[in-house]
Amino acid sequence: MNKILRNIGLGLTFVCLTGIATAQDYFNMSMYMLHQPFINPAAIGSYGTLNGAGLFRQQWVGLDGAPSVQGININSPLKGTNGNAGFTILRDHIGVNNRINIGGTYAYNIAIGSSAKLAFGLSGMAVLNQSNYSQIEVNNANDPLFANDTRMHVQPNFRYGMYYYTNKFYVGVSLPKLLVNSVTTDSTGNDKATTSMDFAQMHYYINAGYKWEVKENLDLNFSTLLKQVAGAPFQYDLNAQVVFKKKIGVGFSYRSSKTFVGLMSYKIDDMFKVAYSYDFSTSQLAAYQTGSHEILLLISMPKKEPLLIEPPRF
Repeated sequence: MNKILRNIGLGLTFVCLTGIATAQDYFNMSMYMLHQPFINPAAIGSYGTLNGAGLFRQQWVGLDGAPSVQGININSPLKGTNGNAGFTILRDHIGVNNRINIGGTYAYNIAIGSSAKLAFGLSGMAVLNQSNYSQIEVNNANDPLFANDTRMHVQPNFRYGMYYYTNKFYVGVSLPKLLVNSVTTDSTGNDKATTSMDFAQMHYYINAGYKWEVKENLDLNFSTLLKQVAGAPFQYDLNAQVVFKKKIGVGFSYRSSKTFVGLMSYKIDDMFKVAYSYDFSTSQLAAYQTGSHEILLLISMPKKEPLLIEPPRF
């Protein structure tokens, strides 16, 4: 049974890469509300000091070929300007497919009155795609389609976002990829990479959050992420978190894909915070895996003085 599931998983990821299915061609993340630049490039504009995050996610533990993601984001305000610049490198591994995104981001802030700001962000990325087709077990060992691994293809892409924020509320809109990157293999085993713009294949994200300061040492945080992803049903997340003494956070999420998420965060000091989440699916996939694990390390240089406008970070 495990061998059958492995081959099914590897086969499906091959289909995703060749462009027949596109719903799973962008990485999943549960704790995006703790570091929003991973899903919206404009969010880097809301930071007032050098900061960053390291991400590790292992999805669907126990299922061969399941997705895994590792990423780093670093960004900083540009002194004397209303802009911020950032750098992201992210590896997304699914079955035999390997994708690495390397990108730079710029965001610009505009003041909206005295209590709100609007940031616009754009990322340019180099997308490195490579697949190890030779790892797939097939009936015909001489099938040229699966005989060799593909070359490493480097393709361009872009992300765009807008991010409105106050001290208690934020809402963002983002397009996580503006172009369609495809790699196809012909009947002789030769692979070819193409990049195009197709509005029908675009993904659209809307994320929002609100912080309710119940009392001095108790905050309630609420957030959501809405996704319209090409080739998939409309998706949404609902998140809630309780934070004690601005230090310890305990939260819960529900995802429309029939997934429940428990998350915890701990602020070590003024510079470091660590967070962990566990996803449990109640869909048919639950019979073949034991959940998903995610770890996030957040770093932020201490501020010399508080920002006048800073959105909730949870």
